[in-house]
Amino acid sequence: MDLELIKKIQNIANNSGGYLTIDLFNENRGDLPTWKTLKAKLRGIGFEEVLKNCDVLTQEEFGIKENRIKAISNMKLVNLEFGELTKTLYDSQKLVPNSSYITKNYGWEDLAKASNVRLANTYLTEEELIKQLKESIKDLGYIPTNDEYRGLNIKPTRSSIESMSLSWTQAMRKAGYKPYGQAVKIKDKICAEHNCYRQFTPHDESEIYCDSCYKALRQRIINQLKNIDKNSLENICQRLILTSSNQKSILNIFNGRIN
Repeated sequence: MDLELIKKIQNIANNSGGYLTIDLFNENRGDLPTWKTLKAKLRGIGFEEVLKNCDVLTQEEFGIKENRIKAISNMKLVNLEFGELTKTLYDSQKLVPNSSYITKNYGWEDLAKASNVRLANTYLTEEELIKQLKESIKDLGYIPTNDEYRGLNIKPTRSSIESMSLSWTQAMRKAGYKPYGQAVKIKDKICAEHNCYRQFTPHDESEIYCDSCYKALRQRIINQLKNIDKNSLENICQRLILTSSNQKSILNIFNGRIN
């Protein structure tokens, strides 16, 4: 095929909307012969082969190209609305193209990655998975065992962790936590302070702050004492005395002040 013929066919495709069929070629051929005549001159070369030589898309190829753009936009919209993406969620929105078309022509996971959206229970990067694990353990408030975590309905799932070729120990350490190496009587907790992720072993179940955050909290309370009126202070002292189970601490505090 000579260069002039290739350019003419490309121009016909551009004028026809970006792709060609035999009917479109015949309708917009200009000074070129009909496809039947041209085919004979080209010694029987098929129409799709001619299009391929001219770098022109068939109608099907053009549809796949255009639908890819639509599918990416749709995936982003579903992810924005629901916070994650599944085929069920996607198809529930009656979007075109549907999930089956996407899976067949682009690969569901490949296009989700190209769309920069997160599939439910899957993560685009190890960093994203570790970040989710760190936050989930923080929300849980304590360090679960490996077997216990499997039974919890939280993200990321153990299968998601394993899909990143990470063991439980590796994932927890990357998230900044120390998993148990052996059975323990008291499970470690995660500090309840909003921005603190420290892991600590509590002396009793009532403890929710790590030592550092608890010291800072106590200091804030001390700093605010001067702004508390007498009646409120009396009420606070009474509550502390009545609710404290540590006799020694209470008696030591009021040592010499009780007749």
